[in-house]
Amino acid sequence: MKVLAFEIPKSLNDSILVQIDKEKLFYNFLHQHAHIQISHIVKGNGKLLVADSIHSFNPGDIFVIGSRTPHLFQSAENTEFSHMISIFFTEESLGSNFLSMPEMFDMQRFINMSTTSFKLLPSNKLAIKYINRIQTEKGIDKFICFLKLIKQLTLSESTSLTNFIKTKQITQEEGRRIGIVFDFVMNNFKDDIKLNDVANLIHLTPNAFCRFFKQHTNKTFFEFLIELRIEHSCQLIIKSENLTIAEIAEMSGFSSISNFNRKFKKLKGVTPSTFKIKMEYSA
Repeated sequence: MKVLAFEIPKSLNDSILVQIDKEKLFYNFLHQHAHIQISHIVKGNGKLLVADSIHSFNPGDIFVIGSRTPHLFQSAENTEFSHMISIFFTEESLGSNFLSMPEMFDMQRFINMSTTSFKLLPSNKLAIKYINRIQTEKGIDKFICFLKLIKQLTLSESTSLTNFIKTKQITQEEGRRIGIVFDFVMNNFKDDIKLNDVANLIHLTPNAFCRFFKQHTNKTFFEFLIELRIEHSCQLIIKSENLTIAEIAEMSGFSSISNFNRKFKKLKGVTPSTFKIKMEYSA
């Protein structure tokens, strides 16, 4: 798997493009495109990889992914059906003169926010309403609805999806190598992964691989692996009421329950048990 330079199909009649994905699996290849992407998860869950970070996605989530930011949505195992509504646009499609107008302050702020990508907290019913309306509106009504959505996104509480202030641009060869590593880890994170085995995938020594991975993701390989395992455990906690914390730890690649609890609390701020109680309470 490499970072694909994905082109969003252009429309002669619209500067704001809407894409509806209703599939068993989303487009789960690491890819990037010039368009800023606003995605609402209607149904389905899984893991979202954005540049250097891994996150979970669930129904009701709204994500904003910046221009040319490598990303992929990987649906959870045994997912019956996934449904996502995405809105795409570029700065160029709106026009530089339009964006420079003082009245477009919210739009300028939104574009600046999108450089690191972000997720709305919590799910925003008004933003979802505007996303749904953009699907059906035409002409000026569609554009007005789009502007209302942008304003709502800038005013809402959100959290950054990537640690980079600005996403690092990568060459096709760098993307190919990173993609090979990501693909292997996404499919084998539950196993006991050896650093030497991963380095061999892209023909580097372990030391050279560690430098390469840190340079392109801003974190160590094992930090990335732990994040992926913790996000998978969150999905299991949310979806599987009958599993114990020990069973979830083992199914997420942890051989030690104490290590799992420690890593989980470090990343999520609470223990797995507390996280499970909070999820049950909010359901």
